[in-house]
Amino acid sequence: MGACRLAVFCLGFFSLCFSFLQAQTVKTEREKIIYVIPIKDEIEQSMVYVVKRAINEAIRSGAQALVVDLDTPGGLAQSMEKIIREIERFPAQENTYAFIDHKAYSAGAFIAACCRHIYMAPGSVIGAASPVLFSPQGGVQNLPESYEKKILSAYQGLIRAIAERHGHNPAVFNAMVDRDSGLVIDGIEILPKGKILTLTDSEACKQYGHPPKALLAEGIVQNLEELAQKAIASALPYKLVILKPTGFEKIGRIMTLLGPIFLTLGLIFGYLELQTGGIVLGLLSLLFFSLYFLGHYLAGLSGWEPFFLFLLGLSLILFEFFVFPGLVIPTLIGFLIILVALLAANSEKIPSESFGSWLSRIKEAILSLVVTLGISLLLIYILSRFIPAKTHMILNEVSKDRNEGVSGLTTGMIGEALTVLRPSGLGKFNGKIVDVITPAKFVSAGTPIQIVQIEGIRVVVEPLKKRKFRTT
Repeated sequence: MGACRLAVFCLGFFSLCFSFLQAQTVKTEREKIIYVIPIKDEIEQSMVYVVKRAINEAIRSGAQALVVDLDTPGGLAQSMEKIIREIERFPAQENTYAFIDHKAYSAGAFIAACCRHIYMAPGSVIGAASPVLFSPQGGVQNLPESYEKKILSAYQGLIRAIAERHGHNPAVFNAMVDRDSGLVIDGIEILPKGKILTLTDSEACKQYGHPPKALLAEGIVQNLEELAQKAIASALPYKLVILKPTGFEKIGRIMTLLGPIFLTLGLIFGYLELQTGGIVLGLLSLLFFSLYFLGHYLAGLSGWEPFFLFLLGLSLILFEFFVFPGLVIPTLIGFLIILVALLAANSEKIPSESFGSWLSRIKEAILSLVVTLGISLLLIYILSRFIPAKTHMILNEVSKDRNEGVSGLTTGMIGEALTVLRPSGLGKFNGKIVDVITPAKFVSAGTPIQIVQIEGIRVVVEPLKKRKFRTT
């Protein structure tokens, strides 16, 4: 009877838990998730990583609406374009909202244009999106006339395309970029030629035409909560999720910006390790590669998987060097895995994202990786011109008269590895410096070696095994 009562109790307990979880699931399904991305202060490259991470989280959480909370004086055009591409990755584009909290100048106006709906806070302004050139001494300087026409034409086309794509009047945003266009709607001159358009909240909400339509903004709201209640969720319950950059993420943003430098240093120290042997340079190489992956992890751009992939590729390369020198295949596979890991760290694939979409996003990561590898290989080539010269100088100091050939060498002779053997290098026997090769593991410079075979001019050596002595 006791066992029956226990079984009934357990069955009732699990049924209660299942009912509770089912109720929570239904509640979550009915609750509308609104994801908010604050874009405050100046727009620069590190902001791109924050927005990218936010879009990834919004997609994973199944957010039904996206709000871009803008209060910015503008910033870098290149960073602005990347942010727009990230926002346009959000699946429910019809539910994207820009909330102008105080100001959205220059690049901020472009970002607002990429949202389907625009709302403004009381006293806020939007506009003044004409491109400018920052002086190296600080401040803004005028663009050269020939360059100004070219860049204005490019940004006019860009802002018109963004506005049309998201249902806004392209003439309004065009007037924010080009002072010579002016703005006239249904015969009413809103802005004369010679001025750049900047709209207050009331001006942006003013209606024109037949039927009447707001010039730019759909309404004025006090804060994000009012925007969620009035425009987005209406009668449905909602959950407002506001992105909050963490301290680690701020560090990660800086580390991600330094990513190409970390990658370059990792490759250079790895090359020096192969040339000189030892372990210190190899550990430095691994450190810089680890910092590269850690930065992307802290910035929310990837998980730990790319780093583990990198370690797998590195293990295959070391396996060939230390266990089967000259096998080649493990090294080729290892390098391929490392390349995949580096690309995955730059552009993580979202679970719900199609392969084609991910492939289009990874193009930028490929370009960045190619440039970084190109610079690294150039620096390694320059170093390679100095390292051999230094090695020969040292060898000349050791033996002014380098003997050629293998005369005088015998099997069993003991010497020293002058360079790293991987598997070939230089060895020294009784003052004679010769080219040697080893079928054994990776041999560091300075290691005692012994000749095990001489075939013509081919000298095969092995590391000298330590003798074990036993007392009786």
